[in-house]
Amino acid sequence: MKDKNIIRVFEGFAGYGGASFALRKLKALHPEFEYEVIGYSEIDKFASALFDANHFDKSGSVIKNWGDISKIDPYDLPDFDMFTGGFPCQPFSSAGMMKGEDDPYGRGTLFQHIMRICEVKKPKYILLENVKGLKAKRFDETRKLMKKMLRDMGYVSNDTDSPIASAILNSKDYGIAQNRERLWMFSMLGGLPRDFSMVPPKEDCELHISDFLDPEGCVPNNMYLSELQIEHLKKKHSIKSFKVDKPLCFDVYNKKIKADGICITITQPEHNSLRIIEPNKDKEVVRKMSVTEQFRLMGLEGLQGVGRNVDIVFAGQSYTQLSKRAGNGWDVNLVTKLMEHIFSQLDII
Repeated sequence: MKDKNIIRVFEGFAGYGGASFALRKLKALHPEFEYEVIGYSEIDKFASALFDANHFDKSGSVIKNWGDISKIDPYDLPDFDMFTGGFPCQPFSSAGMMKGEDDPYGRGTLFQHIMRICEVKKPKYILLENVKGLKAKRFDETRKLMKKMLRDMGYVSNDTDSPIASAILNSKDYGIAQNRERLWMFSMLGGLPRDFSMVPPKEDCELHISDFLDPEGCVPNNMYLSELQIEHLKKKHSIKSFKVDKPLCFDVYNKKIKADGICITITQPEHNSLRIIEPNKDKEVVRKMSVTEQFRLMGLEGLQGVGRNVDIVFAGQSYTQLSKRAGNGWDVNLVTKLMEHIFSQLDII
């Protein structure tokens, strides 16, 4: 870091703390980089419990959860330099209702509360994430509104046309064998440099889904489907056989076995969209994906007791709750590389 200023971060819609995990990994790569998470906002009690089990301030205490972002008085918040947030994607997702700002639960307007807070606190940086559906033509007015708000707040300069830089990035292009496309958006108070890029250099992914699965004997028995369940799955989705030569992903939604070794997007468990197929010379073996596998595909290792470098603890939460967190979370591997790419251009690291 060229100067020794600490970047103070407020993490909105925090989930398990994707931004906090990425900042921690960035610090490990660049020891001179200094940051502090001064607070976060999360309304789900299970998500906040998972955050609290994994992230602490410099004194070792839990970081304050400011709760419902729509109820936060920005004048109560401590000052911060960067706002991060993956505001709810359901209003813009093809897996949701695609209602945008008209979402009946009000989730489509939550970005306006981000703007409300940032208008008062004026953080130097804003990093936001959403599904790529937000780029659809039907949400043109939503994007125009976001740009207008940012422009009015000073996140633009005379040298740049737009107050926000954006890119759709896919996890499979950055070392994780998951087809996970997300829209990333970044703004800087006073405007970004004209040649600023939101796309880190892509990497040839030599890993496959098999590289992200648990070692033999570590998958819980209740993940495996019975013979009757497998036959039902075959009949329902017109699959002739689940016999494979290597571990593969079965795309339930599109009714096909993914032969390329890339996992489909990790989603919330209610979407029930994928199964793992294991090779076995004697029988067909199909199972759910374990929690540790889901989080490994999100850039975090949580498998205890087998000599791995564990960087997330699960706080005794259930399969369903942890799967929800993974499905809604940030790919920490990608975010770390994106932050490194952004900060290097801004001469922060």
